[in-house]
Amino acid sequence: MVNSSYPITSSMKALRDYLQSHGELFFDVLELATCGFYLRPLLSQDGDDSQPPLFSQLCFSSLGHEVPEAERTSQVWLDLVHPEDRAAFNQLAGWGDNAELGNQTPVQYRLRRQDGSYRYTEEGGRRITLGDRQETFWLGVLHDVDERLRAKQELEASHQEIQTILDTIPTFVWIKDESHRILRVNRAAANATGMTPDEIEGRLTSDVYPEQGERFQASDRQLLQGNGPVRHVPETLENKNGDVYKMLIDKYSLPSLHDDEKRILVVGTDITEIEQTQLALASQETQFRNLFERSPLGSVLIDSNHQLQLINSRIEAMYQLSPTQDRPTQLIDLVPSEFHEKLTPPKDRFSLNQTANTQFEFETKRADGTTMRISLVTATIEIENQSMTLATFTDITERHQVAMDLERKQEELERSNEDLDRFAYIASHDLKAPLRGIMHLTEWIEEDMPPQIGQEVREHLKMLQAQVSRMDMLLNDLLAYARVTRQTDAVEWVDLNTALPELFAFMSPPPTMKLVMPTKMPSLSTARGPLEQIFRNLFGNSIKHAASSSQVIVTAETTSDSYHFTVRDNGPGIPESSQERIFGMFQTLESGKDRRGTGMGLHLVKRLVQVQGCDAWVESDNHQGAAFHFTWPRENAVHSFEKCEAYAS
Repeated sequence: MVNSSYPITSSMKALRDYLQSHGELFFDVLELATCGFYLRPLLSQDGDDSQPPLFSQLCFSSLGHEVPEAERTSQVWLDLVHPEDRAAFNQLAGWGDNAELGNQTPVQYRLRRQDGSYRYTEEGGRRITLGDRQETFWLGVLHDVDERLRAKQELEASHQEIQTILDTIPTFVWIKDESHRILRVNRAAANATGMTPDEIEGRLTSDVYPEQGERFQASDRQLLQGNGPVRHVPETLENKNGDVYKMLIDKYSLPSLHDDEKRILVVGTDITEIEQTQLALASQETQFRNLFERSPLGSVLIDSNHQLQLINSRIEAMYQLSPTQDRPTQLIDLVPSEFHEKLTPPKDRFSLNQTANTQFEFETKRADGTTMRISLVTATIEIENQSMTLATFTDITERHQVAMDLERKQEELERSNEDLDRFAYIASHDLKAPLRGIMHLTEWIEEDMPPQIGQEVREHLKMLQAQVSRMDMLLNDLLAYARVTRQTDAVEWVDLNTALPELFAFMSPPPTMKLVMPTKMPSLSTARGPLEQIFRNLFGNSIKHAASSSQVIVTAETTSDSYHFTVRDNGPGIPESSQERIFGMFQTLESGKDRRGTGMGLHLVKRLVQVQGCDAWVESDNHQGAAFHFTWPRENAVHSFEKCEAYAS
């Protein structure tokens, strides 16, 4: 039905006459125009193109719109065309200025419905010219193709979605027809050939795999004959790049959705890495068995039921076993039953990861009845998804006996040292009383001697007093040495900035001798007595043997866990051959009547630092003075070492 609101012009009348005289064309329009039709006047010879197009009511009503006024139909119709389709619409449907009109191929474009959605419409058209007047019209015939096009789009989207899914899986997928032509492949299958999917699809199997093509087609025919799917056929495929793939091929018959022709689904699983892994595992297992058998230690493999799954020959030699087929070696032959629970492997993998290696010792007997001591180390391992315990046996009988002997000797040595220390302490302490008595007697004799006693007697008396005094010094040093291991001094805060000058002054150095040390020495938490004893002995050593020295220099350095102290003088020095000996007991560089010390001072220094886990040593160039070094444990300390300054004695 044509809109009656159009004015009847001479052109329209001529068009109506034309349609009536061309009935065949009119019926074609009615048959095709499922969504209406329109007549659009084109430019005539006289240049008059002001005549509006003539639309059937169905053009607008099929979209849910009301029919507009005649003069607005062109603009309204153009507004209904989807913006993305207008360029093509203007060019192909004859609405553009540069359009070349003729009997055109149908054009598809989208028109907006009343609810805002768009409908796909297909327009077929032809050019109509009225005979005498040479007036030209464009006849556009419209029909609804929305469902067909959307179904096609959904099918394409589904096809693309399936292809995307196929391309994401690592399995090789081919789809072929009955003539062995490849219809579709996924990315994994294409990559394996070294070609793109476009290069493969449409080709025969024999074109892609020339060497295997005939064999593949034979299995295709077997499948299509209804003998059931082809499963797990091993194949070796080589692509055009020379890469080799180990495959397991499965084939299935697929019915076609559109015709009776069957399709063949080929699924290939790449087992190249799996096969390589299996070969590597087999090689590792062989290596493990060789190492297990050749191990110098006795080894067994124990399952969760305490059965020996593997045992090396070293075990049999160690235990002197002679197993038979009727009586193989059992766990009870190797390990006492009270230790069997320690050899039980965990039941699951989580426990396997949490299980730590264990080690223990036990005594057992060999086949000949002799006793031996075994050190057993266990480790949990997984073999063929089963947890097992690898137990390693070491015969430590001799080593244990040696250790026991050393322990007994160590205990004896400690008792001997304790007895020696006790003896030195008691002897030096008990000898002090008679020595004091002798000293008093010499003093009384000297006081009571008449004047006529000769000079020789007096010299002998002085020599006796000197020996008694030296004996007293020796006993004092022995007593100090015996007390080293009995030190019970409380830990206190010691500030060496004040303690060392006081100690040096207490030693009564010569007036010409100065103490030089940094302006800031360490302050540390330690036992005051032993540390002061060390400095006192070193100061006394410098005063005694380097009296001509103008200064005694004390320095300190720190390490991560200790202090390093140095006491240096510029006295006569110590020969290199004597630098170790002077730290020995009763050792001194002087001899005879020139001997002024007991030879215990430096030995006591060495002993005091050794008790603290530290060391003492000396460095000296002969006639160039000596530098005595010792380390001392560092605990809580505040330290800062700056330039040195001298302290007067």
